[in-house]
Amino acid sequence: SDWDRCLPHQRLNHCPKSSGITQKANLHRNIKRLAGSYGKIFDFVPVTFVLPNEYLAFMKAFAERHESEDEGSKFWICKPSDSSRGRGIFIISHISQLVYDQQYVVQEYISRPLTVGGFKFDLRLYVLVTSFLPLRCFCFHEGLVRFATEKYSRDEGSLNNLYAHLTNSSINKHSPSFNSYKETVGAGSKWTISRLRQHFKSHGIQDEGVWGRINNMMVLTILALWPKIP
Repeated sequence: SDWDRCLPHQRLNHCPKSSGITQKANLHRNIKRLAGSYGKIFDFVPVTFVLPNEYLAFMKAFAERHESEDEGSKFWICKPSDSSRGRGIFIISHISQLVYDQQYVVQEYISRPLTVGGFKFDLRLYVLVTSFLPLRCFCFHEGLVRFATEKYSRDEGSLNNLYAHLTNSSINKHSPSFNSYKETVGAGSKWTISRLRQHFKSHGIQDEGVWGRINNMMVLTILALWPKIP
């Protein structure tokens, strides 16, 4: 491997076995394993299944959600396990819409997300791990906020509109409204974390507790990888 061939003066920017948290299916398995051992402290991931291995378990959960009166609870987001940049992602509300030809991760869709100006967003945060023995990691205080470029809607008819439901920059840069001025968000599809926090502050939102929980989730995610590092 690259690590075995590495000379004393050389450094690699990836740690061995990092796919344990960078590949979606592996991340699910590792978090699930730790949740089974340590309980609710690892209960920060939506209900998740890896297909085809967990197809029967998914079908049971799907049927239970489908009987709910909450329309939003019937939505599931499907992602290729080993892909990136939003490729191959789709959202379903009926089992007939589930079509896949590779390993997929299916998660209960968060149908009531926090929005800014009506636009869905996610956070791209950065953690530097300098050592696993002892474990030492640092979270960069700045980061990126990535927005969808069309307003979010819970209507079932909008599920195919990736510009409203996905925040991947590689998808939204092709949106017709990418360069247009959008309510609160402005042009483009990115903010800095500091700008988001200033937005929260201007609306009287105290976010210190949320950021403390986010930091805890980052540490717990790294701990899911720690036992596997040689």
